[in-house]
Amino acid sequence: MTDKIKTIEELAAGRNVELKIYTIKPGGWTNFFYYWRKIVKLRRAAGFKVEFAVADIPGNRFVWGVSTDGNFNSQNTDYLTSEDRIAANVISDYVAYSEFPKVVYIPVE
Repeated sequence: MTDKIKTIEELAAGRNVELKIYTIKPGGWTNFFYYWRKIVKLRRAAGFKVEFAVADIPGNRFVWGVSTDGNFNSQNTDYLTSEDRIAANVISDYVAYSEFPKVVYIPVE
């Protein structure tokens, strides 16, 4: 491996990543996934990268990560206030709890 190992400070200055952590309401998976897929298309169209998505079906938990190389907060505000995204907000009908921490992207090699 010839790449220099980055410090946590260097990593923190890199790509901006936000986790999307949801607890899905009982019986809500089918509708949640339907609307989530629409949101993924909208996120990508707004310049975000979907890093990953995982579902813990028995535990009713869903986690995904989105990132951007630009100013996440500014880009996210523009995205969240777009007409298409506001219309897709029905996804919250299927979510009991959510949180959105910003995290540091750490490449795995």
